[in-house]
Amino acid sequence: MRFCLFLLAAGILDAVLTHLGMAFGIVEEANPMMKIVIEKSWSYFYFIKIFLPLILLGIYFLRPIKGRIRILLVSACVLYLSVLVYHLVWMVLYLNTSV
Repeated sequence: MRFCLFLLAAGILDAVLTHLGMAFGIVEEANPMMKIVIEKSWSYFYFIKIFLPLILLGIYFLRPIKGRIRILLVSACVLYLSVLVYHLVWMVLYLNTSV
């Protein structure tokens, strides 16, 4: 369950940081699919980033995640953590160059 909650929190944080980074012209969306979604509406982008982990939480309550699915879930968490580290790096670099 905590991995599902981590994905939800990471998704929200990723969405906010991506939005801020793009609003200030610091970064661009690297995911081509999400780039299309953002071009449609930021609301869709936030909806996807929040709704998909919520679905995963719902599935978890219906049937606890075990075996290979758990390995995939942990892998997704590790990947999301690397995305958040990437956000941290560009924020630090931006703050260091703007001072």
